[in-house]
Amino acid sequence: MKTLLKITALCASLILAGCSSSSNQTTNSINALGSNATYSKARTLNNFNDYVQFLKQKAAGQGVSAKTLNAQNNIRYIESAVRLDQKQAGNAARRKNQPPAPPNPNGATNYINKHLTQAKVNKAENNYWDVRTSLQKASQKYGVQQEFILALWGMESSFGYYQGNFDVLSVLATLAFDGRREKLFSQEFINAMKMLDQGYLNRTQMLGSWAGAMGQTQFMPTSYLNYAADGDSDGRKDIWKNEYDVFASIANYLHTVGWDHRLPWGVEVQLTQPVDLALSGTEKGKARSLKDWQARGIMLKNSAEAQKLNALSSANLWLVQPDKQVGRAFLVSNNFRTILDWNRSNYYALSVGMFADRIKAAVGL
Repeated sequence: MKTLLKITALCASLILAGCSSSSNQTTNSINALGSNATYSKARTLNNFNDYVQFLKQKAAGQGVSAKTLNAQNNIRYIESAVRLDQKQAGNAARRKNQPPAPPNPNGATNYINKHLTQAKVNKAENNYWDVRTSLQKASQKYGVQQEFILALWGMESSFGYYQGNFDVLSVLATLAFDGRREKLFSQEFINAMKMLDQGYLNRTQMLGSWAGAMGQTQFMPTSYLNYAADGDSDGRKDIWKNEYDVFASIANYLHTVGWDHRLPWGVEVQLTQPVDLALSGTEKGKARSLKDWQARGIMLKNSAEAQKLNALSSANLWLVQPDKQVGRAFLVSNNFRTILDWNRSNYYALSVGMFADRIKAAVGL
Protein backbone atom coordinates (compact mmCIF):
# COMPACT_ATOMS: atom_id res chain seq x y z
CA MET A 1 0.00 0.00 0.00
CA LYS A 2 2.84 2.37 0.93
CA THR A 3 4.54 1.53 -2.36
CA LEU A 4 1.37 2.38 -4.28
CA LEU A 5 1.06 5.70 -2.45
CA LYS A 6 4.67 6.55 -3.28
CA ILE A 7 4.11 5.77 -6.96
CA THR A 8 0.92 7.87 -6.98
CA ALA A 9 2.70 10.78 -5.32
CA LEU A 10 5.58 10.50 -7.78
CA CYS A 11 3.19 10.54 -10.76
CA ALA A 12 1.41 13.56 -9.34
CA SER A 13 4.73 15.34 -8.90
CA LEU A 14 5.72 14.57 -12.47
CA ILE A 15 2.37 15.81 -13.78
CA LEU A 16 2.69 19.05 -11.80
CA ALA A 17 6.25 19.47 -12.97
CA GLY A 18 5.09 18.97 -16.56
CA CYS A 19 2.37 21.56 -16.12
CA SER A 20 4.85 23.95 -14.58
CA SER A 21 7.28 23.40 -17.42
CA SER A 22 4.53 23.96 -19.99
CA SER A 23 3.42 27.10 -18.20
CA ASN A 24 6.97 28.41 -18.11
CA GLN A 25 7.32 27.71 -21.80
CA THR A 26 4.40 29.98 -22.67
CA THR A 27 5.51 32.77 -20.31
CA ASN A 28 9.26 32.76 -20.92
CA SER A 29 10.57 36.27 -20.60
CA ILE A 30 11.81 37.86 -23.80
CA ASN A 31 14.69 40.30 -23.69
CA ALA A 32 13.31 43.63 -24.83
CA LEU A 33 15.12 45.57 -27.53
CA GLY A 34 14.85 49.25 -28.34
CA SER A 35 13.25 50.56 -31.51
CA ASN A 36 16.67 51.41 -32.97
CA ALA A 37 18.06 47.89 -32.62
CA THR A 38 19.31 46.37 -35.87
CA TYR A 39 19.76 42.77 -36.97
CA SER A 40 23.40 42.04 -37.73
CA LYS A 41 23.30 38.44 -38.95
CA ALA A 42 23.14 37.34 -42.58
CA ARG A 43 19.73 37.48 -44.27
CA THR A 44 19.77 33.82 -45.20
CA LEU A 45 16.81 31.51 -44.77
CA ASN A 46 18.45 29.55 -41.97
CA ASN A 47 18.41 32.78 -39.93
CA PHE A 48 14.74 33.57 -40.53
CA ASN A 49 13.49 32.05 -37.26
CA ASP A 50 16.23 33.90 -35.41
CA TYR A 51 15.10 37.12 -37.08
CA VAL A 52 11.50 36.46 -35.99
CA GLN A 53 12.80 36.19 -32.43
CA PHE A 54 14.57 39.51 -32.95
CA LEU A 55 11.26 41.08 -34.04
CA LYS A 56 9.58 39.63 -30.96
CA GLN A 57 12.27 41.25 -28.81
CA LYS A 58 11.54 44.60 -30.45
CA ALA A 59 7.82 44.02 -29.84
CA ALA A 60 8.59 43.32 -26.18
CA GLY A 61 10.39 46.66 -26.12
CA GLN A 62 7.13 48.31 -27.19
CA GLY A 63 5.12 46.66 -24.44
CA VAL A 64 3.80 43.45 -26.01
CA SER A 65 3.52 40.76 -23.34
CA ALA A 66 5.76 37.71 -23.27
CA LYS A 67 2.63 35.57 -23.11
CA THR A 68 1.43 36.86 -26.47
CA LEU A 69 4.85 36.74 -28.09
CA ASN A 70 5.54 33.18 -26.97
CA ALA A 71 2.14 32.03 -28.18
CA GLN A 72 2.75 33.17 -31.76
CA ASN A 73 4.63 30.33 -33.41
CA ASN A 74 4.69 28.87 -36.91
CA ILE A 75 5.66 32.21 -38.43
CA ARG A 76 6.84 31.18 -41.89
CA TYR A 77 8.88 32.67 -44.69
CA ILE A 78 6.45 33.42 -47.54
CA GLU A 79 8.42 33.46 -50.77
CA SER A 80 5.50 34.66 -52.89
CA ALA A 81 5.24 37.82 -50.80
CA VAL A 82 8.87 38.63 -51.60
CA ARG A 83 8.31 37.98 -55.32
CA LEU A 84 5.32 40.32 -55.38
CA ASP A 85 7.20 42.98 -53.46
CA GLN A 86 10.18 42.70 -55.79
CA LYS A 87 7.89 42.99 -58.79
CA GLN A 88 6.44 46.17 -57.33
CA ALA A 89 9.93 47.49 -56.61
CA GLY A 90 11.13 46.55 -60.08
CA ASN A 91 8.31 48.44 -61.73
CA ALA A 92 9.09 51.49 -59.63
CA ALA A 93 12.82 51.24 -60.39
CA ARG A 94 12.20 50.97 -64.11
CA ARG A 95 10.07 54.08 -64.02
CA LYS A 96 12.72 55.89 -62.00
CA ASN A 97 15.62 54.90 -64.27
CA GLN A 98 13.85 55.64 -67.52
CA PRO A 99 13.88 59.13 -69.00
CA PRO A 100 10.82 61.06 -67.85
CA ALA A 101 7.91 60.26 -70.12
CA PRO A 102 5.96 63.18 -71.52
CA PRO A 103 2.75 63.81 -69.58
CA ASN A 104 -0.13 61.67 -70.79
CA PRO A 105 -3.24 63.78 -71.38
CA ASN A 106 -5.36 60.66 -70.89
CA GLY A 107 -3.63 59.36 -67.76
CA ALA A 108 -6.39 60.20 -65.30
CA THR A 109 -9.12 59.18 -67.71
CA ASN A 110 -7.52 55.81 -68.42
CA TYR A 111 -7.11 55.08 -64.71
CA ILE A 112 -10.67 56.10 -63.88
CA ASN A 113 -12.14 54.09 -66.76
CA LYS A 114 -10.23 51.02 -65.60
CA HIS A 115 -11.09 51.25 -61.90
CA LEU A 116 -14.52 52.83 -62.04
CA THR A 117 -16.77 50.81 -64.32
CA GLN A 118 -20.53 50.86 -64.68
CA ALA A 119 -20.57 47.29 -63.39
CA LYS A 120 -18.92 48.50 -60.16
CA VAL A 121 -21.47 51.29 -59.82
CA ASN A 122 -24.30 48.79 -60.34
CA LYS A 123 -22.80 46.51 -57.70
CA ALA A 124 -22.52 49.41 -55.27
CA GLU A 125 -26.18 50.29 -55.85
CA ASN A 126 -27.27 46.70 -55.29
CA ASN A 127 -25.16 46.40 -52.15
CA TYR A 128 -26.50 49.63 -50.75
CA TRP A 129 -29.98 48.24 -50.16
CA ASP A 130 -28.57 45.26 -48.31
CA VAL A 131 -26.27 47.25 -46.00
CA ARG A 132 -27.99 50.60 -45.69
CA THR A 133 -28.81 50.16 -41.98
CA SER A 134 -25.18 49.63 -40.95
CA LEU A 135 -24.01 52.20 -43.50
CA GLN A 136 -26.37 54.89 -42.23
CA LYS A 137 -25.36 54.21 -38.63
CA ALA A 138 -21.67 54.77 -39.43
CA SER A 139 -22.46 57.83 -41.54
CA GLN A 140 -24.48 59.48 -38.79
CA LYS A 141 -22.01 58.70 -36.01
CA TYR A 142 -18.87 59.92 -37.79
CA GLY A 143 -20.26 62.57 -40.11
CA VAL A 144 -19.16 60.99 -43.38
CA GLN A 145 -21.56 60.71 -46.31
CA GLN A 146 -22.72 57.18 -47.04
CA GLU A 147 -21.60 57.27 -50.66
CA PHE A 148 -17.96 57.83 -49.69
CA ILE A 149 -17.96 54.95 -47.21
CA LEU A 150 -19.48 52.72 -49.87
CA ALA A 151 -17.02 53.92 -52.52
CA LEU A 152 -13.97 53.15 -50.38
CA TRP A 153 -15.40 49.75 -49.48
CA GLY A 154 -15.81 48.99 -53.16
CA MET A 155 -12.39 50.30 -54.16
CA GLU A 156 -10.47 48.53 -51.41
CA SER A 157 -11.96 45.04 -51.38
CA SER A 158 -14.65 44.96 -54.06
CA PHE A 159 -17.31 45.20 -51.36
CA GLY A 160 -15.59 42.65 -49.13
CA TYR A 161 -14.96 40.04 -51.80
CA TYR A 162 -11.17 40.36 -52.07
CA GLN A 163 -9.49 40.31 -48.66
CA GLY A 164 -6.51 38.01 -49.01
CA ASN A 165 -5.78 34.80 -47.11
CA PHE A 166 -2.13 35.23 -46.16
CA ASP A 167 -1.08 34.80 -42.53
CA VAL A 168 -0.35 38.44 -41.66
CA LEU A 169 2.42 37.79 -39.13
CA SER A 170 4.22 35.59 -41.64
CA VAL A 171 4.12 38.04 -44.56
CA LEU A 172 5.11 40.99 -42.38
CA ALA A 173 8.05 39.10 -40.88
CA THR A 174 9.05 37.92 -44.36
CA LEU A 175 9.00 41.38 -45.89
CA ALA A 176 10.86 42.88 -42.93
CA PHE A 177 13.50 40.13 -43.20
CA ASP A 178 13.85 40.74 -46.94
CA GLY A 179 15.01 44.23 -46.02
CA ARG A 180 13.74 46.47 -48.82
CA ARG A 181 11.30 48.23 -46.50
CA GLU A 182 12.39 46.75 -43.20
CA LYS A 183 11.49 49.76 -41.05
CA LEU A 184 7.93 49.78 -42.36
CA PHE A 185 7.24 46.07 -42.14
CA SER A 186 9.01 45.46 -38.83
CA GLN A 187 6.79 48.10 -37.19
CA GLU A 188 3.71 46.63 -38.84
CA PHE A 189 4.72 43.22 -37.42
CA ILE A 190 5.01 44.77 -33.96
CA ASN A 191 1.64 46.45 -34.32
CA ALA A 192 0.08 43.17 -35.44
CA MET A 193 1.42 41.67 -32.21
CA LYS A 194 -0.16 44.57 -30.31
CA MET A 195 -3.50 43.72 -31.89
CA LEU A 196 -3.21 40.16 -30.61
CA ASP A 197 -1.98 41.33 -27.22
CA GLN A 198 -4.94 43.65 -26.79
CA GLY A 199 -7.36 40.83 -27.58
CA TYR A 200 -8.90 42.30 -30.73
CA LEU A 201 -8.81 38.91 -32.46
CA ASN A 202 -6.98 35.60 -32.54
CA ARG A 203 -4.21 34.57 -34.89
CA THR A 204 -6.39 32.43 -37.17
CA GLN A 205 -8.55 35.47 -37.94
CA MET A 206 -5.57 37.67 -38.83
CA LEU A 207 -5.54 37.14 -42.59
CA GLY A 208 -4.75 39.66 -45.29
CA SER A 209 -2.97 40.51 -48.52
CA TRP A 210 0.61 39.59 -49.43
CA ALA A 211 1.69 42.92 -47.91
CA GLY A 212 -0.31 42.52 -44.70
CA ALA A 213 -3.36 44.68 -45.53
CA MET A 214 -6.33 43.21 -43.71
CA GLY A 215 -10.05 42.71 -44.07
CA GLN A 216 -12.70 44.50 -46.06
CA THR A 217 -11.03 47.85 -45.33
CA GLN A 218 -7.54 46.59 -46.23
CA PHE A 219 -6.06 48.23 -43.13
CA MET A 220 -2.45 47.62 -42.24
CA PRO A 221 -2.00 46.85 -38.51
CA THR A 222 -1.02 50.47 -37.79
CA SER A 223 -4.22 51.73 -39.41
CA TYR A 224 -6.21 49.11 -37.54
CA LEU A 225 -4.84 50.30 -34.20
CA ASN A 226 -5.48 53.94 -35.11
CA TYR A 227 -8.85 53.77 -36.84
CA ALA A 228 -10.68 50.43 -36.46
CA ALA A 229 -14.02 50.95 -34.72
CA ASP A 230 -16.67 48.84 -33.03
CA GLY A 231 -19.74 49.68 -35.08
CA ASP A 232 -22.27 47.50 -33.27
CA SER A 233 -20.96 47.80 -29.69
CA ASP A 234 -20.24 44.09 -29.30
CA GLY A 235 -16.77 44.73 -27.89
CA ARG A 236 -14.92 43.72 -31.06
CA LYS A 237 -13.52 45.52 -34.12
CA ASP A 238 -14.06 42.94 -36.84
CA ILE A 239 -13.08 44.39 -40.23
CA TRP A 240 -13.19 40.91 -41.80
CA LYS A 241 -16.83 39.84 -41.39
CA ASN A 242 -18.83 42.48 -39.54
CA GLU A 243 -20.21 45.16 -41.86
CA TYR A 244 -21.06 47.45 -38.92
CA ASP A 245 -17.40 47.46 -37.92
CA VAL A 246 -16.21 47.75 -41.54
CA PHE A 247 -18.25 50.89 -42.22
CA ALA A 248 -17.55 52.41 -38.81
CA SER A 249 -13.82 51.87 -39.36
CA ILE A 250 -13.83 53.52 -42.81
CA ALA A 251 -15.86 56.45 -41.50
CA ASN A 252 -13.73 56.79 -38.37
CA TYR A 253 -10.59 56.95 -40.50
CA LEU A 254 -11.92 59.78 -42.66
CA HIS A 255 -13.41 61.61 -39.68
CA THR A 256 -10.17 61.38 -37.69
CA VAL A 257 -8.01 62.82 -40.45
CA GLY A 258 -10.26 65.78 -41.12
CA TRP A 259 -13.41 64.97 -43.10
CA ASP A 260 -16.08 67.68 -43.41
CA HIS A 261 -19.52 66.30 -44.31
CA ARG A 262 -20.67 69.71 -45.55
CA LEU A 263 -18.25 69.70 -48.47
CA PRO A 264 -18.12 67.84 -51.79
CA TRP A 265 -14.74 66.37 -52.68
CA GLY A 266 -14.32 68.71 -55.64
CA VAL A 267 -15.32 69.51 -59.22
CA GLU A 268 -13.73 69.28 -62.64
CA VAL A 269 -12.70 72.64 -64.08
CA GLN A 270 -11.19 74.10 -67.22
CA LEU A 271 -8.44 76.66 -67.55
CA THR A 272 -9.35 79.57 -69.83
CA GLN A 273 -5.82 80.97 -69.59
CA PRO A 274 -2.40 79.55 -68.62
CA VAL A 275 -1.89 78.93 -64.89
CA ASP A 276 1.57 78.42 -63.42
CA LEU A 277 1.95 74.69 -62.73
CA ALA A 278 3.67 75.57 -59.47
CA LEU A 279 0.28 76.65 -58.13
CA SER A 280 -1.09 73.12 -58.54
CA GLY A 281 -0.92 70.54 -55.78
CA THR A 282 -2.47 69.76 -52.42
CA GLU A 283 0.24 71.18 -50.18
CA LYS A 284 -1.20 73.26 -47.35
CA GLY A 285 0.18 76.58 -48.63
CA LYS A 286 -1.41 76.22 -52.06
CA ALA A 287 -5.03 76.60 -50.98
CA ARG A 288 -7.00 79.52 -52.37
CA SER A 289 -10.59 80.71 -52.39
CA LEU A 290 -12.94 79.98 -55.26
CA LYS A 291 -12.97 83.67 -56.18
CA ASP A 292 -9.16 83.69 -56.38
CA TRP A 293 -9.12 80.67 -58.69
CA GLN A 294 -11.87 82.16 -60.84
CA ALA A 295 -9.86 85.38 -61.15
CA ARG A 296 -7.06 83.24 -62.60
CA GLY A 297 -9.36 82.05 -65.36
CA ILE A 298 -10.46 78.74 -63.83
CA MET A 299 -14.08 77.91 -64.64
CA LEU A 300 -16.47 75.02 -64.01
CA LYS A 301 -16.29 72.47 -66.81
CA ASN A 302 -19.71 70.86 -66.40
CA SER A 303 -22.63 73.16 -65.68
CA ALA A 304 -24.47 70.24 -64.08
CA GLU A 305 -22.05 70.55 -61.16
CA ALA A 306 -22.98 74.15 -60.36
CA GLN A 307 -24.59 73.07 -57.09
CA LYS A 308 -21.38 71.33 -56.01
CA LEU A 309 -19.36 74.40 -56.92
CA ASN A 310 -21.67 76.58 -54.87
CA ALA A 311 -21.14 74.28 -51.88
CA LEU A 312 -17.40 74.89 -52.27
CA SER A 313 -17.70 78.67 -52.51
CA SER A 314 -16.55 79.41 -48.96
CA ALA A 315 -13.98 76.59 -48.65
CA ASN A 316 -10.25 76.49 -49.19
CA LEU A 317 -9.64 74.88 -52.57
CA TRP A 318 -6.64 73.32 -54.27
CA LEU A 319 -5.97 72.96 -57.99
CA VAL A 320 -5.11 69.39 -58.94
CA GLN A 321 -3.66 68.59 -62.38
CA PRO A 322 -2.66 64.90 -62.18
CA ASP A 323 -1.29 64.93 -65.74
CA LYS A 324 0.21 68.41 -65.51
CA GLN A 325 -0.76 70.99 -68.09
CA VAL A 326 -1.83 68.50 -70.75
CA GLY A 327 -4.58 66.71 -68.82
CA ARG A 328 -7.71 67.30 -66.82
CA ALA A 329 -7.93 69.79 -63.96
CA PHE A 330 -9.93 69.81 -60.72
CA LEU A 331 -10.63 72.15 -57.83
CA VAL A 332 -10.75 70.04 -54.68
CA SER A 333 -11.63 70.54 -51.03
CA ASN A 334 -9.84 69.27 -47.97
CA ASN A 335 -11.97 66.12 -48.25
CA PHE A 336 -9.94 65.18 -51.34
CA ARG A 337 -6.78 65.62 -49.27
CA THR A 338 -8.34 63.36 -46.64
CA ILE A 339 -8.78 60.62 -49.26
CA LEU A 340 -5.11 61.15 -50.17
CA ASP A 341 -4.26 60.36 -46.56
CA TRP A 342 -5.76 56.93 -47.22
CA ASN A 343 -3.97 56.45 -50.55
CA ARG A 344 -1.50 59.06 -51.82
CA SER A 345 -2.48 58.79 -55.46
CA ASN A 346 -4.37 61.61 -57.15
CA TYR A 347 -5.78 59.07 -59.60
CA TYR A 348 -7.09 56.94 -56.72
CA ALA A 349 -8.61 59.92 -54.89
CA LEU A 350 -10.31 61.13 -58.06
CA SER A 351 -11.75 57.66 -58.63
CA VAL A 352 -13.14 57.54 -55.09
CA GLY A 353 -14.69 60.98 -55.43
CA MET A 354 -16.29 60.22 -58.80
CA PHE A 355 -17.41 56.80 -57.58
CA ALA A 356 -19.15 58.44 -54.62
CA ASP A 357 -20.86 60.93 -56.94
CA ARG A 358 -22.17 58.13 -59.14
CA ILE A 359 -23.37 56.12 -56.14
CA LYS A 360 -25.19 59.17 -54.82
CA ALA A 361 -26.95 59.66 -58.15
CA ALA A 362 -27.76 55.97 -58.59
CA VAL A 363 -29.21 55.46 -55.11
CA GLY A 364 -30.77 58.92 -54.78
CA LEU A 365 -28.96 60.01 -51.64
